[in-house]
Amino acid sequence: MKKPSTALKTRKQMNSNTTLLIITIVLFFVLYAAGCVAYASKGFTTVQTFLNVFRSNAGLICVACGMTCVMLTGGIDISVGSLIAMDCMIIAYGLNNWGWASAPTIILLVLAIGIVFGLVQGFCVGYLEIQPFARGMTAVISTEQLSITAEADQTFYDMANFRIYLPFGGTINRAGKLIMPYVGIGVVIALAVLVVIFLMLRYTKFGRALYAVGGSEQ
Repeated sequence: MKKPSTALKTRKQMNSNTTLLIITIVLFFVLYAAGCVAYASKGFTTVQTFLNVFRSNAGLICVACGMTCVMLTGGIDISVGSLIAMDCMIIAYGLNNWGWASAPTIILLVLAIGIVFGLVQGFCVGYLEIQPFARGMTAVISTEQLSITAEADQTFYDMANFRIYLPFGGTINRAGKLIMPYVGIGVVIALAVLVVIFLMLRYTKFGRALYAVGGSEQ
């Protein structure tokens, strides 16, 4: 009897993951519907409340996409939280204290730090067989709580507060004014990352290789 090919195993695993994805989506809407029933009197049923779920978790969506790729290979990495904290501290501290720092340069800097850290981490895990645990240097940069204000950097402040209004789902506030629901630029970026990662995992050779590594590293 012939053994199933690696491609067949990968295809079965991907079909299984599709089923889990559907279950996750269904559970999300079931829990949201339960919240609407329980907290309908507190405005939980408005479109803006639903969008706030994405606004509050846009960063976590991006992190989850990256962690999905790691976990598909059978690995784990709990250093992402520390790296995010360090990057955010660099942004806030840099914009408040470094005269040369601006929104484009500080964003490129933290992206470069993330790429370098990822390469070093991947080398240590893949070739030196070191466990992927790390501690951030947030407190080394600053122990104070910092905020990015318009005075620190107007461009970054405007991006953080940029709103994309939807043409439906508006509500009337207490002053009688129509308020349209909105999302921030972070939600757009998070959804774009989600789509790119989905297409990569589903339809590219690299994506299938991640599933294959998770099934058998050899």
